[in-house]
Amino acid sequence: MTRLYGAHLSIGEGFKNIPLLAKELGISAVQIHPSAPQRWITKPIEDEKAEQLVKYAKNTPLRLIFHHAIYLINLAQPDKQKFHLSKMAIVVYLQFDHEINRLASIFKSPLRSGGVVVHTGSAKYYPTEKEALARAVKGLNWICENSPKDSVILLETSAGAGKIIGDRFEELAELKAKCKYSERIFFALDTQHMYASGYDIVKKTDEVAKQAEKILGLENIKLIHVNDSPYNLGERKDRHANIGEGVLGVEGLKVFLTHEAFANIPALLETPNVKSKKTLKKEVRLLRKVLGIG
Repeated sequence: MTRLYGAHLSIGEGFKNIPLLAKELGISAVQIHPSAPQRWITKPIEDEKAEQLVKYAKNTPLRLIFHHAIYLINLAQPDKQKFHLSKMAIVVYLQFDHEINRLASIFKSPLRSGGVVVHTGSAKYYPTEKEALARAVKGLNWICENSPKDSVILLETSAGAGKIIGDRFEELAELKAKCKYSERIFFALDTQHMYASGYDIVKKTDEVAKQAEKILGLENIKLIHVNDSPYNLGERKDRHANIGEGVLGVEGLKVFLTHEAFANIPALLETPNVKSKKTLKKEVRLLRKVLGIG
């Protein structure tokens, strides 16, 4: 099985540029924000944008695209309006996810959409985490009931700052298990978030792998975000570092990403270097080294 890998890319130069840049970089997977990540979105994304991605992906190595949900989302939000906006923002992206796959079938494009990556939210408004998780499950149920049945959600591991939900595998597994549509809920791991929340992915890789298999199910992990960490194990702070510029380092990341439990999961860069085309090329080269490719 050929591993899919790549980076988070900006849509600043248009949707059709995403497959073209993927071809230039020689990458097979990407992640994008289909809309501004700091703004609420309630209206459908134009079909022509999905069509551009699908058509321009032909004759490129690009095979898989993920959509990262906006940063304002909190599925444990008690405020009725913000709770609804959080749900709708994910529904809009799931509709776009569905449209890409529908058009890819029509145009016989190799591109497929892998789902919407979601930061679950915060429990800060609740006296107990149990209540916050129950609210998030209610949100997930509504989202699944109001979005295409073939679209999927990837709940992302968090770094554990404050009362953020999802820093433990058990929390993510509970959200999936209690959702009425659990078959549409999957997971995305983040190397920096995991390390910051206390998972020693470098020195205790086997242990982490066993936990992931037992609690999440390896078959449910559909994506890994590759980031170095400026913070030490368990510091519970969320900030990404470029590969080789943090405490994980090239070799530390390689230990985790080439472990047999994770070696076939798509891997995408989210480091600061992906924001510039010039530094992006360097980062992709380092990613290949980390993954043991070429």
